[in-house]
Amino acid sequence: MNTQLWLAVLLPFIAMPVVYLLGRGMGKNTSWIAILPLLYSTVYLGSLQMNIADTPVGDYIEWLPGINFGLYADGLSNPIALLIALLSVIMLLFSNLEMAQNILKQYGGENNKAYATFYAVYLGYVGGMLGVVLSTSLFEFYFFFELMIIPSYLLINAYGAGEKEKIALSYLLWSIVGAVLFVTGALAAYALTGSFELADLALLTGSPYANLVVILMLLGFGVKLAMFGVHIWQPAAYANAPTSISALLSPAMSGLAAYSIARMLIPITGTLQSYYMLTLAWGLVTMIYGGLMVMSETDIKRLLAYSSMSQMGYMFIGVVSCTTLGVTGSMLHYISHGFGKAALFLCMGAIIYRTGIRDIRELGGLAAKMPVTATVFFIGALNLAGIPPTIGYPSKMMIYLGAFGPGIETLSADFYVALVALISTALTVGYTTWTMRRIFFGPLPEHLAEVEEAPTMMLLAMVLLIAFSVVLGIYPRPIVDPLMEAVAGLIG
Repeated sequence: MNTQLWLAVLLPFIAMPVVYLLGRGMGKNTSWIAILPLLYSTVYLGSLQMNIADTPVGDYIEWLPGINFGLYADGLSNPIALLIALLSVIMLLFSNLEMAQNILKQYGGENNKAYATFYAVYLGYVGGMLGVVLSTSLFEFYFFFELMIIPSYLLINAYGAGEKEKIALSYLLWSIVGAVLFVTGALAAYALTGSFELADLALLTGSPYANLVVILMLLGFGVKLAMFGVHIWQPAAYANAPTSISALLSPAMSGLAAYSIARMLIPITGTLQSYYMLTLAWGLVTMIYGGLMVMSETDIKRLLAYSSMSQMGYMFIGVVSCTTLGVTGSMLHYISHGFGKAALFLCMGAIIYRTGIRDIRELGGLAAKMPVTATVFFIGALNLAGIPPTIGYPSKMMIYLGAFGPGIETLSADFYVALVALISTALTVGYTTWTMRRIFFGPLPEHLAEVEEAPTMMLLAMVLLIAFSVVLGIYPRPIVDPLMEAVAGLIG
């Protein structure tokens, strides 16, 4: 039994009662206990990455006859799990002060039980995401999927802002819709193959019912990606969750749906490709709609929520292209989005922490008061727009080359679709520079004259995110090489 791999996923769950009990006496310092199991997961998964292409790690336990619980870390799943673990550690650094302010406002004073509950549930949330990525069967995937949804619902419901109960319920109901669609497809796959194993989904190739499985799962994953038409839950959930949770909801959890499409649906050879033009159109509409909605928003977290929706469109287009470059680019964009969008969310969280203001119309001139935050925002915006030296550049280039390369070479219909897609990139550049101009430049309003830079711990979290983005943008090979090999194996 590979104890280390199981611990990487299960240790956050095991630590939940310990964190809760200790947290009732430690208050806001509970974060330093909660970070320990996540550090283990991060370090272990990081140690696997350099050799993961040559030595995938897996382990399986028979839970019931015909139903296995297994974990498998390879060139596709390990980078995604590593990103989730790393982001969860960085978010805890940011959350220490953010949650202190949040709980003080909600309870009118210190409330150790609230801290203890937050960090215990947080561990369950992260553990669920890790389980989803490393699962080897449809049954296990759904098990961890639910363990991911329930804690995130509780975190929004208990610690969110605004109409948090209503927003959390909407988030939960839409998540259930996506889960039901996925489960229906999974049960159909089991009926056709006699197996829940992800590796056996390839047996559906050539089946007249393969289309049904692909469509149901694709729609279920589309809900989680917040694709156009099934995105209703997303803006409010991202905007009103605590910032440290928004920064995981957006780049980490929603993007898992793109990973799941790559892992589960691409091996059903030819079926997903037959819907390419329809899925491509869905992705393009999502990209452009999300970008346009950003321009109409005044709430600084809602505009990032719509920006996330637009970026999910890129990820979707890459993965449904079913090309090695396109799918690899999509998974690399998952990592890029993880660092870049999380950095932007933390910048907005720091501004709210210092000013208490969410309306962009009441901000301006903050670069002089918060220069480090402004710099982080600028680099995060470069990442989002796909501009060197950030990792957003290679990820978007690979998506475009994989999805549109053949069409560009022959000037076929894909060439004109690629031109439409470039409009979304122009929108990204436009709304990020427009947002930065309105928040950080121009005259400083009188009510912001006494604003100070974000606290050191918040700055550390933000700087770590952009540092990873730039380092991987300059040298992405440790991530790209294993990814390309694993994706090529899936596509066959």
